[in-house]
Order: sequence, then structure tokens, then C-alpha cells
Amino acid sequence: MWRLLVLLCLIPLRAAPPRPRVTEIRIPVWMNSGSARSELSPADFQATLDGAPARVLDVKCPDDDLILLVVLDLSSAQMTIADPAKNVLTSEIRKLSAKSYVGLLRSQESLEVLLDPIVDRDAVATAIAQQSPTGKAGLLSSIEAVGRIADAMLKKSSVRIAILYVTDADVANYREDFTNPVINSSDSHDLSRRFPETLVQEKIAKLQARLLMQQTPVFIASVAYRGDRVNEAYQNGLKQLAEATAGMAFFSRTTTEIEGVIDKCFAALTSHYSLKLALPERVSARPLIHLTMADGNDTLTYRTRVSLRER
Repeated sequence: MWRLLVLLCLIPLRAAPPRPRVTEIRIPVWMNSGSARSELSPADFQATLDGAPARVLDVKCPDDDLILLVVLDLSSAQMTIADPAKNVLTSEIRKLSAKSYVGLLRSQESLEVLLDPIVDRDAVATAIAQQSPTGKAGLLSSIEAVGRIADAMLKKSSVRIAILYVTDADVANYREDFTNPVINSSDSHDLSRRFPETLVQEKIAKLQARLLMQQTPVFIASVAYRGDRVNEAYQNGLKQLAEATAGMAFFSRTTTEIEGVIDKCFAALTSHYSLKLALPERVSARPLIHLTMADGNDTLTYRTRVSLRER
């Protein structure tokens, strides 16, 4: 199967070659009716980019193959949160179809590949159970690298691919300091006193701009809600990051909501269609995407923008 570890090692070492012109993109799509339709063909969809017709080259449906990259970011050492999260995650993975491959990574301290994508549910369950909720949070520092790995797989295969983060991170538990410490405690006009969330918002904004280039949807199950001002900004940022990739983020305010949050993530990621579109000869750096069903019998949810080159 896919050697994630090799890809992970090559990403920071390989010199960036001149970026070739992008000729195809993959777009995750959902049917708003909620009813899954199988055996759809490119002829069942109509697409435009910046108003110009775009050919639909391929369609993958919810009953087609799926590679799911699960990233554990459980670092708070709260077993009352981590254990239920891992149990629910394992249960949901066992419910996946036989056409679903699951890869497992962890992002605490540094990004580490635990399992390449496999169908062996027992092996995945064992690996999840062995992970302890310790170390520093790693979602913000790893989400780009995981996205690049997933996109590399997406370009070389015709399967659907999705990323799922399960996190209990506190923004104060990152190696990078996002707390915007007060610069001058005696100055009541010091902006760091009035806007303590500025640093994390700036970090999110930079990541969001780069994630717009990635084509694999990211789903985030946040299983530990924190209500202080900086963590509120961080959690709002997680939602923005997921939505930048056409994914979704769900938040659990209590331990009783953990099951529902993870269930929503699996319902969303397993039900997505993947459309491959050919780009017109002339297209902007951030083309406007418009998709419809040819028969008009359903409406679609999808990302309306994608960045073809970094701003």
C-alpha cells in the first residue's frame, strides 16, 4: 500500500522544483438531499471555472474506495477525554466499509506515521489503544504536511481520500507561544493586553491561505472545548482551516458529546463524492467553481474556491 513514511521523509528534504501548470483538480462534493447516489458518471455533472465550461473527468461515489488518514492530537493527558475519544474512534473505524483503508498518524511533538493505510481493523484498534495523551499539541504544525501527503496520494490514485484529526489540544500546550504575552504591563494602552488572541489568529490566517491550495478535505473532531478568549480564537480557527479544504470541524463541550462529534465527522467524510475537473487553458489563480447536477434533481455542497498557486 502507500508508504506514508517515505513521503513524510521526502517532503522537507526535496528541493522544490519549478511548479508545473496545474491541469486537473479534485473537488469533494456532497448531495444536499442526503441520499447517496451510486454509479454516477462525469456526464451527470456540469462544471464551470470562472464561468468557463470545465470537463468533469471522473467521479467517485460514497460506495467507492476511501483512504482515511487519522491523525491523533491527544496531548492534554486527560484520560477522561482521551479514552472515550479513542473508543468512539475505534468503533467508527470498525463500521467503515471493506473498501476503506485507514492510515494512522500522531502529531504530538512531531508528525509520526504509526500505520500505513490498511483494512485490518484490529491492527488499527490496537495502535490507537497504545497511544497515550501526552506531549505537545501538534495540529497547527502538522496539518500542512499531512495535507501534502494526502494530495500526493490523491494525484496518483483514483480513490477518495480524507484526513481526520482527533484533538483535545489547548492552544497553550503548543511549543510555539500563541498567548501574546503582555509587553508592557504598566501601559494600559498596550495592544497585547487588549487583543491576546492576535498571535493565534495570525497563525491561522497564514495556514488558511496555504491550505486553500490543498485538495484533500480535512475534518477535525475537537473533543475538549475551552472557553477562554485565546482558545475561543483557536477553536474558531480550526473551523476556518477545515472549511478552507471543504472539510468540517465539530466541537464537543462535554464528554457526553464526544461520540456525537466523532460520528458527525465520519458521516461527513464517508458521504463525500470526489470529482476530477480539467482546468480550462486560461484560468485565474483562485478560480470560482460552480457545479450542478445535469438532471437538476439535487443540489450540491462543495468548495467554491481553490488556489492554484501560493499567494
